Amino acid sequence: MKRCPACQRTYEDDSLAFCLEDGSTLVSEGSSASDLPATLIMADPRLTNPVRPETAPMSPVHQSAPPQAYTAPPPAWSPMQPPQMYPMVSARPGRGLAITSLICAIAGFLLLVICIAAGSAGADPSLLGGIFLLSALVGLVGAVLGIVAVVKAGRDMSQQNSKAMAVVGLVLNCVYLVIVVIILTLGAIASSR
Repeated sequence: MKRCPACQRTYEDDSLAFCLEDGSTLVSEGSSASDLPATLIMADPRLTNPVRPETAPMSPVHQSAPPQAYTAPPPAWSPMQPPQMYPMVSARPGRGLAITSLICAIAGFLLLVICIAAGSAGADPSLLGGIFLLSALVGLVGAVLGIVAVVKAGRDMSQQNSKAMAVVGLVLNCVYLVIVVIILTLGAIASSR
């Protein structure tokens, strides 16, 4: 037979180890306090940082001078650093114009390919003529922008100027305009017969 020391209930089943009401450890009815495990009494903790006599604080009677006022150490960093001055890099003159000239050349060639593909598919001739004239106008605008970009990039003496891009845009637009002139000439010859 076992008894709960907290609620004083008794249990017939010796296989139980804990009280079913409050969860306390059950004690055998015939056992006494001597059956419980003894409490271990530990010695005083050892000192891990003993005070040495030469570093022990002096009593107020032995101090000769009053303590000095606290002075803050200098900061490891200066709180206000002057801003660093970086060289100003201006936008490259003519770079935007060179990019626009290249885009106009690519758009002109794409519109020409659309005209040729739509013409072979039997599209409306007036629609094809409008797309063709739009592509010629885009090529002309691209050539003018390419000329202006080459002139502006020629004035820039840095190594990273946009002169090569401007020249490529100008050449592509000029080649496209030559193709447009050839197509217009062939069309005029064909319609006169």
